[in-house]
Amino acid sequence: MAIKTGRPLPSRYGVGFDERVVEFPWTVTRDLTGVVLDAGSTLNHPHVLIRARPLVEELHIVTLAPEQEAYPFLDVSYLYADLRKLPVQDATYDRVVSISTLEHVGMDNEQYGDHGPRADDASAALADAIGELRRVLRPSGKLFLTVPYGEPADLGWQRIFDAAGIAEIAAAFGGAPARTEYFRYSERGWMRSDAEDAAGSVYRNHFATPEPAPDRAVAARAIACLEFHR
Repeated sequence: MAIKTGRPLPSRYGVGFDERVVEFPWTVTRDLTGVVLDAGSTLNHPHVLIRARPLVEELHIVTLAPEQEAYPFLDVSYLYADLRKLPVQDATYDRVVSISTLEHVGMDNEQYGDHGPRADDASAALADAIGELRRVLRPSGKLFLTVPYGEPADLGWQRIFDAAGIAEIAAAFGGAPARTEYFRYSERGWMRSDAEDAAGSVYRNHFATPEPAPDRAVAARAIACLEFHR
């Protein structure tokens, strides 16, 4: 698979599809093993779980509130909590996965079941969440995360990260990522990129402008995929 091996993506890969067409295969082709936490519940879909669940010993999913669908029959355990204060002991997980979630921490999360106010300092809230993800990792554990990347923006319900935002994540974790990959979207679909080429990508705010975009972008036009080692 091109995403696993680092090869260029096929021509017109994912035209008209959102960033999950990169994030899901990127996630399931990482070094997933042992006891795994999905911080944000992005993996909570049958077509993803049937690929991810056989790879790991245990899979726990944490999200703010119960969702419409749950899959305990796939031997998935669910927790309901804020990422800034996980009800989990230190050094519990071999791997933590957080896919398109950290951009929402400290923001207005009413639509995701959090009726509390937005944090006064979203950057501090983000640092708290990343600190918790690091805390629950076992020694030699790994954190795999993705965030929307490009032209920095505060959309109220989420933020878009630029190079400074990625540095903010690294500082909160306590060290640079062991690996960083960038992907960006154009009318030709999703393709591999680098930080410089992806930097000007503008997120399509689908809540503010529901009409289709000329390039058929659904949401993010670039993402950063980061791997941290404990």
